[in-house]
Amino acid sequence: MTVRRILPGLLVSTLFAASALAAPLSTTGVVKSIDQAKDDIVLQSGETFTLPTKFNFKKLKVGETVKITYVKQGNKMVASKVEAMK
Repeated sequence: MTVRRILPGLLVSTLFAASALAAPLSTTGVVKSIDQAKDDIVLQSGETFTLPTKFNFKKLKVGETVKITYVKQGNKMVASKVEAMK
């Protein structure tokens, strides 16, 4: 096989693998604590999520059920969206 035949397949495989790793995940849970100094929230399940620096913490309350959309970055779960569940 030549490099011209292998390279396109390798590039496509790499792109699919990279997009699968960066796919957003979501979870729901009850807010246990909010730490504005660290830009994070902890759910009652023990999961900790880092929030964007300009996140409006006034929208969150301890004891509230939320849906969090996030991505994993190393050992951290970085939230892109936090919604109160009704």
